[in-house]
Parts: sequence; structure tokens; C-alpha cells
Amino acid sequence: MQIVDERTGRVLAEKVVIARTLISKSIGLMFSSQLPAKSALVIPGCKQVHTVFVRFPIDVIFISTDCCVVGIVEHLRPFRVSPYCRKAATVIELPAGTISETGVMIGDLLSIGN
Repeated sequence: MQIVDERTGRVLAEKVVIARTLISKSIGLMFSSQLPAKSALVIPGCKQVHTVFVRFPIDVIFISTDCCVVGIVEHLRPFRVSPYCRKAATVIELPAGTISETGVMIGDLLSIGN
């Protein structure tokens, strides 16, 4: 599974994990040692994230129900809380630097699939 920015054609992630259960959504990246390059954690039904017990910075993309980017947070450091994104239906957590490397912008459409 991968995540692609439809505007640029750039691949944001090639290895995607979807947090489908309450436990996996709650734990997220806590206690992980890293988020490998080209990997992503997708959290449906989410409008805000935290990095408590996450030992590394992450990039965060908020998307609407139609996969339109409605919010972006770059380099969210450990033990921080992202802004609340009212328009978001899903959050995508990526390795820090992914947003600047790929040029993702608010308004872009993302495709999540094979």
C-alpha cells in the first residue's frame, strides 16, 4: 500500500500501516524507536495527535473524508501536541522531513491504496 500526492505524483509512503482498532490508535508510534523512511501510520477518525513517548520528530498531514489535505504540521517534536484540525477525518504520520521533500500542500489530493 502506498500514499501518493495526486498533484505532484510523488510517493509519500510505500509502507503504510492503518491503525484500525482503538488500541492501535491510542498507542500509535509511542515507544517506537523510529518511523522508517517511506513509511506512514494512518489514523482514521482523528483530528489531533500527540508525541508523548514518541522518541523522534514526525510530520503530520490531516486529510478530509475525500483525502484532501486540510492541515500540515512539520517536525512535530517529542512530547508535543498538534493543533486540533476540525476539518480532518484522518491523520497521516510520516518521518520528519517528508512534507518538505515531497512538497505536499494544503489542498492537495492524496491517494491511499495499492
